[in-house]
Amino acid sequence: MTKNKSLIIEYANKYNIKEFIESDPIQFPHKYQNKMDIEISAFISSWLAYGNRKAILKTLENIHKEFNNQLYLSPYNYIKERGFEKYKNDTKSLYRFYKNSDFYNLCQVLFQIYIVEENKSLEEKIEREMNLKTCSNNPCLDVIDAIINIFKEVEGIPINNKSACKRLCMLLRWLVRDDNIVDLGIWTIIKPKDLTIPVDTHVHRQALRLGLTSSKQANMKTAIEITNNLKTIFPTDPTLADFSLFGYGVNNPE
Repeated sequence: MTKNKSLIIEYANKYNIKEFIESDPIQFPHKYQNKMDIEISAFISSWLAYGNRKAILKTLENIHKEFNNQLYLSPYNYIKERGFEKYKNDTKSLYRFYKNSDFYNLCQVLFQIYIVEENKSLEEKIEREMNLKTCSNNPCLDVIDAIINIFKEVEGIPINNKSACKRLCMLLRWLVRDDNIVDLGIWTIIKPKDLTIPVDTHVHRQALRLGLTSSKQANMKTAIEITNNLKTIFPTDPTLADFSLFGYGVNNPE
């Protein structure tokens, strides 16, 4: 892994740039200034972020057109005014295995968080959830566990933290990393040094090629192993290397 250190640093610098935003789902929460709008957009964008990138972006574009139309003007107002009501019990496809009713269920939880419970942010709700449980020695897993519990009735949310929880780890990277380049850095619930690398089959394959893991399973245990190895390169910001792994895959096709 040491021999690849300079390569990992090179790709991190190459891809952690503003231009990255244009072709990534993170472009959508970047359109907003209000914290709640950013949270809602980021959560829904990460929830849908699997599969074909063009299809992901097209689906998210359509959803954000609903958020931004003249009736609502923002994600928060869309939730507050229950713009999602029309999708209740709607079994038509939203994206891949998600149905419109799954989107309704997710929005219903967000309505509960912001409107019924009057939390000032999703971050505040997660902090309250964490206060109800004993914290572990892994702050990132504690946040993931809280999110899983809050959204446990929503399709696409992991049932526990044994899987890699890729999209939740990505959501946290977006909202916690604070270098103000690609990531949004609006949450202080954990520190960037405590984030876990988002691992899917593609990232796992690049990590194997770079010697960051020898594990054959793309699960949370492997994600933590990869993250710990990346901390030898980026001690206070290991998920900066998410850009490195992306870049390595682009520049070194198998």
